[in-house]
Amino acid sequence: MTTQESIIINLSPGDIYFGESPKVINTLLGSCVAMTVWHEGLKLGGMCHYLIAEQSSKSQTDNYRYGEHSLKYLNQKMASFAELGEFEIQLFGGSNMYNKKIESTIGEQNVSFALQWLKKHKLNLSYNDTLGESSRKLIFDLSTGKIQVTHHQL
Repeated sequence: MTTQESIIINLSPGDIYFGESPKVINTLLGSCVAMTVWHEGLKLGGMCHYLIAEQSSKSQTDNYRYGEHSLKYLNQKMASFAELGEFEIQLFGGSNMYNKKIESTIGEQNVSFALQWLKKHKLNLSYNDTLGESSRKLIFDLSTGKIQVTHHQL
């Protein structure tokens, strides 16, 4: 998927990237969630990788470990280039990383937050690969908008 000309961006938990090709964004997910956004006509997009849906204490700084901040950032970046509805949006992650089932897992909370955020902003998913019990490796090519997903059983 990657070409020699591409710049590779490796996202760790709490990281976010928005830009144009030729870039390839990689990340690994467990209970965390990644949202990708892609605009075919402009050949630009981004990905956020958040750990927890919302920040419990409200500080003045944006911390992209939290979905509320990372999705707000993606929203602002998208809006600065085109109408939000022109972007293709995909959602990944939110796995249950533990053997026992608790009432609501971190992964379920992360996915639920993203889905509520999308509904609030009247945006639709073009692809949803969430929940379950496997980790995921994502490779997102900003030259083509293609995302390669590899599942790894725990």
